[in-house]
Amino acid sequence: MAGHRSSELETEKRVFQIQGWIISGVPDYLIIKNIEQQFINNNGKGLSRRQAKVLLQKAYKIWHEEEEATIEQKRALRIAELKQDVRNMKESYKGTPQGMSVLNSIKKEISKLEGLYPAKTHIVKGDKDNPIIVTDNREELDEKIAKLLAKISIKK
Repeated sequence: MAGHRSSELETEKRVFQIQGWIISGVPDYLIIKNIEQQFINNNGKGLSRRQAKVLLQKAYKIWHEEEEATIEQKRALRIAELKQDVRNMKESYKGTPQGMSVLNSIKKEISKLEGLYPAKTHIVKGDKDNPIIVTDNREELDEKIAKLLAKISIKK
């Protein structure tokens, strides 16, 4: 019968439960089967396969939107987690040499995340106008070396 719809609150509860199944690693076909059997419409019948697929799609969409965070948000979250770890340390442990080592490593990690350390690059002086810049990225380095070798072979 057309016109029977679940309330917004009921739909949110269902989507939340479906997301739990997704997190638990339940395969999609079993999730759809569970939706059809467990969720009941206002008319007392189970949901149709189409309704189950729509709910599953909505759960994935909401999950993706919530999980999508910018690198700045992730960095800020990680810094906050590290600061909370420092606050949660026992005071008796903080004064020990091991505790000081842990505190220093946490502070160092926070400093890296905040960008306080300069980027690691090395300049090798070969050509005065176009020095070779070596970075930690191996793929970039391989490409630059290939280009330089190609230039040398063309000049000969």
